Amino acid sequence: MQMDRRKFLKTGSATLANFAIIPLIKGGSPLPASFHRNVLYGNSETLSALYHGFISPPDEARSSCYWWWFNGLINKKGITRDLEEFRAKGMGSVFLVNSAGGLGGVQMPQGVRFLSPEWRELYRYALQEASRLNLKVGVNLCSGWCMGGPWIKPENAGRWYLQSSLEVKGPMTFSGELPLPGNRVGYDHVFNPPGFKDYIDLPLEELDYRDTSIVAFPVEPGESPMMGEELLAQLPAKANRKDASNFIKAKELMESTLVDWNAKEAANPVPLSKVIDLTGRVSGGHLEWDVPAGNWIIVRTGHRMTGSRLMIANPEADGLSVGWLESSGLELQFDHLGKVLIEEAGHLAGKTMTYFADDSFEDGFPNWTDHIVHFFQKYRGYDPTPYLPVLSGYVIGSLDISDRFLHDYRKTVADCMADNHYKRFAELCHENGLQVQNESAGPSRSGTMCMDGLKNLGRSDYPTGEFWLGIRHEGGQNKVTKMVASATHIYGKKYASAEAFTTYRHWLDSPETLKPATDRAFCEGINRMLIHTSTATRPEDGKPGYEYGAGTHFNPNVTWWDFSSGFLSYIGRCQHLLQSGMFVADLLYYNGDWAPNIVEPKHVDPSLGEGYDYDVCNEEVLLTRLSVKNKKLMLPDGMSYHVLVLPDTDRMPVAVARKIRELVERGATVVGPPPSRDPGLMNFPHSDREV
Repeated sequence: MQMDRRKFLKTGSATLANFAIIPLIKGGSPLPASFHRNVLYGNSETLSALYHGFISPPDEARSSCYWWWFNGLINKKGITRDLEEFRAKGMGSVFLVNSAGGLGGVQMPQGVRFLSPEWRELYRYALQEASRLNLKVGVNLCSGWCMGGPWIKPENAGRWYLQSSLEVKGPMTFSGELPLPGNRVGYDHVFNPPGFKDYIDLPLEELDYRDTSIVAFPVEPGESPMMGEELLAQLPAKANRKDASNFIKAKELMESTLVDWNAKEAANPVPLSKVIDLTGRVSGGHLEWDVPAGNWIIVRTGHRMTGSRLMIANPEADGLSVGWLESSGLELQFDHLGKVLIEEAGHLAGKTMTYFADDSFEDGFPNWTDHIVHFFQKYRGYDPTPYLPVLSGYVIGSLDISDRFLHDYRKTVADCMADNHYKRFAELCHENGLQVQNESAGPSRSGTMCMDGLKNLGRSDYPTGEFWLGIRHEGGQNKVTKMVASATHIYGKKYASAEAFTTYRHWLDSPETLKPATDRAFCEGINRMLIHTSTATRPEDGKPGYEYGAGTHFNPNVTWWDFSSGFLSYIGRCQHLLQSGMFVADLLYYNGDWAPNIVEPKHVDPSLGEGYDYDVCNEEVLLTRLSVKNKKLMLPDGMSYHVLVLPDTDRMPVAVARKIRELVERGATVVGPPPSRDPGLMNFPHSDREV
């Protein structure tokens, strides 16, 4: 007999009370599907496993924490004390991060140097002690964050595109140097990428400037192919160089790029057929060209390194951040640091030291790569070169065509980040017997980097977000935890992780204040807490010892440490149940095909009503993983949904429209406005007719 889910939640309290999880289902928050099914149908084997795991949570369900080694201020006695205390209180793993002093805290004494022989001995000792205590260890693959080091050269670092223009009149023979772009033209509002004050105004010759292309097009006397003032004001977001606040809302971020230009036509667009590619005629910035009759504008497109550096890295490991749209910097990082950590771990690599991490993308907004044309052709199927002047506000073809190009450009940046960084990072880890953990979709900097948050997270074995205490809530919810949970479900992962309890409150928190935040995160879909943060402590440094400037202080020096096991047991028991089986969701929301693409915090659509829950999917999952069985939408790993909800737009790629038609023909229920056009330029205008 089937039972209505809402009725089950109301009537099942007596059964569920025996498992002490009533707080988890208040307000309609779902239980794992296998628990739901087995409580109803009485599968004794599964119930027994859930019961025993609840009484004594398995290690993978137990709490983890950030374990910061600051300034190498560590020793063997402190390592042993920390790890023994972690295990005694019921923890299952630690996440090791090396950095300089603690982000706003007092200056700390210098301990052993990162990667020195002394540090390596302590690293090996820590893994041996973790193995003895049956604790797993993950390691952040850089000093500080995000990813980089002294081995990252300017050509491997993040890039910004730059443009300059020159007007010439033909017929004539032009033989001369093209003007260089300004060192920060178009980036007037950069406010806080790491270390930006040290590099933003460096002269161009120190920023590794490189050309991408040079094109020219004719203009009629007295006519301008530039966009009007209103459109130019909207261009920074559409052209992916708007440095938005960390606190920008996901909906606001995406809507700023989706303003419809289709109904607004520029007076003097440049016909695409009249754009001339001069790139092959330029060497070292010197152009040789027989200019045809008429007035011409030459647009030079190039790129500089952003100059962005690591945050609070040990001086001996500090350096430029990797380029997020290419794999070369990542591969250098793995060669210079990853392989060292694996070699030092020895036989414990893959057993005790189980994953590498890429913690907290907070690197400004790199928006270019030396091979952007290649990647554009790979992902979008056409050469972007004649359209590049659109990035500076020139209208090529028509305003609609220019807008479609900008859509394709942003989407290409997001694809490069997901595949060339996060996918490649996972490949390197897997090739070496390790898993990968990425905090790859914010909340920090996800408003400025043109990313597909779900796709980034889906490239990870441990999709990870973060939540803070008391701030950064939207409508009472955490900013990115619903996105992390959705990515976990739609990509068939088991663990939805979060950096937990970050704050600047310093010793004001205890389980009394941590539990409400814990429960909120659980109800949003998180099932793997990484408590932020535990500072490695040397007993001789006394109490409270040296501490990090951010994060709830969590180590044997806090006053409530000896009473923490009950709280950690609560987390472990909840996580065991939440990691069992499948999430129960009624609806699957399609978040669109555009970039940036970020999932809003958890909320219930007023038209839906309370008591329902949902996941959010992106284009990749819709096209490659979604099917229909018995009129239900299915994912390969067993997730199912009753209804697919489309975004409120008339734009939809041909491939998505075909897939929607297929789903409907197979019996799926799909709700949303009918599309009428493709948003991109591939096969345009035939693509619009097909949609």
